[in-house]
Amino acid sequence: MPLRLVRFVVAFVLLGAGVGLFVASSATGAPGPAFVAAPASLLAQCRATAKSVGYAVPCPMSIPRGLVPTPGIRCRNKIVGLSCGNGWRDWVVGSGDVYGVPSQRLVITAAPRVVRSYAQMVNGPAFFRGQRVEVGGWVTVNGWRARWIFVPPATNEGSSFMGHHVLVWTTGGHTYAVGFHETTTRAVARAMDLELVRSIKLVGP
Repeated sequence: MPLRLVRFVVAFVLLGAGVGLFVASSATGAPGPAFVAAPASLLAQCRATAKSVGYAVPCPMSIPRGLVPTPGIRCRNKIVGLSCGNGWRDWVVGSGDVYGVPSQRLVITAAPRVVRSYAQMVNGPAFFRGQRVEVGGWVTVNGWRARWIFVPPATNEGSSFMGHHVLVWTTGGHTYAVGFHETTTRAVARAMDLELVRSIKLVGP
């Protein structure tokens, strides 16, 4: 049996067995990191954030192994937390990193209202005229109808989502966005997005 076919069969068996791994169909064949059960501390963080903003926040029950909050410059970041920026009241802004080769970055955002502009959603209150995103197709994941968005750095300077492939959906009067940075290929970033969003629970105050 050819080596390529062996690798495919092994990956398929692992997924069927419920192992927290996936292999993206990329030119390099590079897999994303293993996903593991989120620690109880992350659920507690989600509940505290939901209590602060007064609405349900996206809380992943499964995360990439080794995910830690992104180091902050002005404030201490959390994976699911609050922004310390001016004008971001009641927005949820979280960011996490997986250090390795290659590294991975996750950004999670929730808006206190429905946001119909995808460019505004990934830029938040810092949005300004001229910022644009690439809008892709629709996908239903975890019961939500979500839209694929890519955030080009050239037209979204300053956005935490720069260079990320993002899933955006609206439910219960709020818009949510979750996405990983394209550090290797689009296929890897999108596969990680799907793996994470499938595990998300909306945790209320």
